[in-house]
Amino acid sequence: MCAAAVLWADNDDDDNTNSGVDGITIQVAGLAQWVWRGVWREDFWLPAGLRWEDLENSETHQLPQTRDVLLWPLVMALVFLAVQHLWVEPRLLAPLARSAGVANNRPPPPRPCPPLEAVYRRHKTKPPRSVLEEVAQQASMATRQAEHWLRVRHRSSRLTQHDYFLTSGATVVYHFCFCLAGWVIMYNKPWVWDTSLCWREYPYHNLDSDVRWYYILVLAFYYSVLISEAIIPRRVNDGRLKIFVHHICTVALMTFSWVCNFIRIGTLVLLVHEWADVPLLIAKMLIYAHKKSLANVVFAIFLVSWIFTRCIMYPFWVMHSVFFEGTTYMFMPSAYLFMGLLTLLLVLNLLWTVLILRVFLRTIFTRVELKELHTSDSSASDEESTKKQD
Repeated sequence: MCAAAVLWADNDDDDNTNSGVDGITIQVAGLAQWVWRGVWREDFWLPAGLRWEDLENSETHQLPQTRDVLLWPLVMALVFLAVQHLWVEPRLLAPLARSAGVANNRPPPPRPCPPLEAVYRRHKTKPPRSVLEEVAQQASMATRQAEHWLRVRHRSSRLTQHDYFLTSGATVVYHFCFCLAGWVIMYNKPWVWDTSLCWREYPYHNLDSDVRWYYILVLAFYYSVLISEAIIPRRVNDGRLKIFVHHICTVALMTFSWVCNFIRIGTLVLLVHEWADVPLLIAKMLIYAHKKSLANVVFAIFLVSWIFTRCIMYPFWVMHSVFFEGTTYMFMPSAYLFMGLLTLLLVLNLLWTVLILRVFLRTIFTRVELKELHTSDSSASDEESTKKQD
């Protein structure tokens, strides 16, 4: 009798526990569903009267699907990184670097010292004085020797000009391919020559397969840049923050335009923004190869193409269409967010233009070399300062 009562009580406790877990699971699922519906509210994303079901593919329309932009760009970004590190850099660009005289000289690391290694991982070359004195005592060396060890450790782990040459070269390859593919694909698209077609009959714009993959692959490239920069920082903090903001804005803008089917105007944004990066990166590679005169010529080409595409074509062709033609066809709140992102991209372009013009004018009037093209890659100034300390 007592044993049966105990067994019944244990079963009752198990049932109460299971019912409690089930209740929490239901609450979490309900909260997740509420958040999901809030994020994808149709009255925010879509024109009045439309539902997400209205934008599903049909026999007459092939429209962009949200699941595609959430999956394929991330998958292709990993493919791009693999191709870059397994074939483009070692097979194509490393031989080019050797022929251009860009040596792969990396300083040797210091002798192993676990206490100093722990300090370096936390403070790099500038630990607090008290920490430096304590770790020097632990390593049985003078404070000056500990400082020297940290600087040697920093130089041995820093990326070299050879590394930057390979990275710039791989980016040139991708940008050139996207530029060429973009104009080949877009040349016969009617909305390139009549921007009002970016908005007429919105949102029922059929998505051609070539435009679809062009958009996904470019987005994948920017994802790969963000992943690479997060894993291996190639710039000092200030330059890294700027490039992160720029690429995050680009990824957000492309993803947003895909979800809302603003892809026609999005392709124009891509066409405008791809060209200037090619001569800029070539100029960087020429600087790493110590071809200063040729780098100056390519930099001048870059400056003209940058101002023409990003400071003239983008605001007066693309943004003009969005603000003066697009507002006739779209009134939902997401349209204003889209215009805000486009404006933020213009502000970033103008900030970069100021920096570029400052470099150009300094080069012209003070005969300073174009070091600024790569000092943002955390190389020259840092290296000079550590050498002086040694």
